[in-house]
Amino acid sequence: MKKQLHASWQMTRNMLFGCILGLVCLAGVARSQNISGRITAAENGEGLPGVSILVKGTNQGTTTDNEGKYTLKLPNNNNTTLVVSFIGYLRQEIAVGGRSTINLALEVDTKALEEVVVVGYTTQKKQDLTGSVAVVELNPVKNNSSGNVMQALQGRVPGMYIEKTGSPNGANSRILIRGANTLGNNDPLYVIDGIPTTRPEVFQNMNPATIESIQVLKDASAESIYGARASNGVVIVTTKNGGYTGDKVYFQFNSSVAAQSEKSQRFKMLSSADRGRALWQASVNDKQDPAGGYGDIYEFNWNKDFNNPVLNSVAVKPFVGGDPNTPVGATDWQDVMYKTGIVTQNDLTASFGSRKSSIEINLGQLKNTGMLRFTNYDRLSGSINAITRAFNDRAKFGVNLRIANSNETLQSTDIGGAPTPGLAVTLAPTIPVYQKDGVTYAGASGGGYSDRNNPLHMQDVAKWNNANRLSTFGNIFLVIWRIEKMPK
Repeated sequence: MKKQLHASWQMTRNMLFGCILGLVCLAGVARSQNISGRITAAENGEGLPGVSILVKGTNQGTTTDNEGKYTLKLPNNNNTTLVVSFIGYLRQEIAVGGRSTINLALEVDTKALEEVVVVGYTTQKKQDLTGSVAVVELNPVKNNSSGNVMQALQGRVPGMYIEKTGSPNGANSRILIRGANTLGNNDPLYVIDGIPTTRPEVFQNMNPATIESIQVLKDASAESIYGARASNGVVIVTTKNGGYTGDKVYFQFNSSVAAQSEKSQRFKMLSSADRGRALWQASVNDKQDPAGGYGDIYEFNWNKDFNNPVLNSVAVKPFVGGDPNTPVGATDWQDVMYKTGIVTQNDLTASFGSRKSSIEINLGQLKNTGMLRFTNYDRLSGSINAITRAFNDRAKFGVNLRIANSNETLQSTDIGGAPTPGLAVTLAPTIPVYQKDGVTYAGASGGGYSDRNNPLHMQDVAKWNNANRLSTFGNIFLVIWRIEKMPK
């Protein structure tokens, strides 16, 4: 009987011990919880990547991803406090209080403005640099539909002027920061990921989606760093390299379609009859017979009194130069030469980042049909930014390479060298676009006209004069640190 009681007690004891152990395990599980949220900048609401989030009093913590999001596993303790810190922003301590989601907006640390910044071979307070160093806000630039990051900077940096044309690629754009120097070269120095260049097309061909930051140095002290090449200012560009993504691969695809028109900037032109009245008035003001200069184009009915000239009517003659195959026109050359331009842009970005390595690959396609007829611009671009560390961070290897292939057909000139956009506002409206057959291009002939050519004809002839350009820029680097022990 005693043996049976003893066996029964052992069985009961084992069951109680098992239940207690299970409850302890469940309690241990219940004591942990996940907390997540997003850390943003208070001034603009953008997510801050790389923000440090630590559990106060421990080494447990995490950092935010590219969008400022985080997830952290911590004990279920109402007394738990999170310490949130980021360079340039005020450090904050937040009591969890049983919450599972905590979003936080960090304020800029204004005391950081008192920090000393090295500028060339001198030092200045950060708050004193506002007039000589400008940081470009990139959000509006990323959404620009021109496809030219240089043109997108217009009006975003005080004292910097972007000189541009209406060509579909903005190939003739240039930056003016400090005006022209004595040699007449206005181009600033571009430093892209540490590589200096004076070729503006390298910056023009960059995809705005790949740019991390842009800084403009306008102060003369920049010459102490980069030499005489910086006499016109310096544009420092830093591109993205993937950043820390928590060992995950992120894909992002952006596509946009935009329409461009120059109608808001058109000149108000005279009609054929109004132009005849203006020519008559100019002639009689000079005491000249208007029929002598423009009699092949117009019939002037006036009193022939130069002292008190009175114009009764103006009639446009039916043919240009008396040629029956060229009926007189009433042409608005601006309407003939321009159309609505369509800009399509597609970008695909893949990024990956771990504690040791990061990489970002971008492929871009841009097509601009141009506002000027028979012009267009096509560009295919690609870039790769990668960096990795090895041997306990004693070696760092990286590659920064970008390639752009463009095919462009831009504005043309007539035989005399006059640009076709200029002819669109100077050519006489009495000249028709086509001859009577509607196929053959018409042109000026006979007295009263200049020797300029039909601008649409000139653009049509030059439509095969396209330029295909291949541009490459970048570097490959290897950095090795040698660590030596201090002598005893």
